[in-house]
Amino acid sequence: MIYILAIIIMFIPVVVFHPTKFIHKENLPKKGSRAILTCNHYSNWDPIIFMVYLKRKIYYVSKKELFENKLVGGVLKGIGVVPVDRENVSPSTYREVLTHLKNNHQIFIFPEGTRNKSGSKELLGIKSGFLTFASKSDTEIIPMVMYRKPRAFRKNYIIVGKPFVIQGENLKKLSKEELEENLNNYLKVLFDLRQELDMIVEKKKPSKNHK
Repeated sequence: MIYILAIIIMFIPVVVFHPTKFIHKENLPKKGSRAILTCNHYSNWDPIIFMVYLKRKIYYVSKKELFENKLVGGVLKGIGVVPVDRENVSPSTYREVLTHLKNNHQIFIFPEGTRNKSGSKELLGIKSGFLTFASKSDTEIIPMVMYRKPRAFRKNYIIVGKPFVIQGENLKKLSKEELEENLNNYLKVLFDLRQELDMIVEKKKPSKNHK
């Protein structure tokens, strides 16, 4: 109920202030099917933008520091946000995320672990925890790339990649080498998505010779 109320309250502000176009939206998982959604992270508006535009129940994984304020923490828990210690993911966090996935819920994780406040296109260090969640639950990862930092009244773009499937001999227990290989493959997917997105947006820009 709180989740729906939050979307209703934020719908007009998000659509008006942060118009966003999704490219390859057909790659998004169907509602009611489990998936791990991922994207680069620029601002506190990012999860709200996804909540409004994707029109589905999503369980976010977010830093535990946001829960220190009891009022804010209560609201976050009400809309299904899972607190996580970014430096040391606890067994209880693993259990909670894996339970959501077992129940065919969709989890959203920003693998960078923090906001890219500079607004650059370069990714910050990617944390591999989301790969472990995916392997242990046999869940596909949906890679996405946001074109730039959200700014009021400026159109933004998000490209959705095809499902990324974890590879390994024993998915329940990936070796260090397998985890690193999957991470490198995931980063390659993000790089290709960024290249495609940049080309798409560049074509939409008016020609300098246009009068």
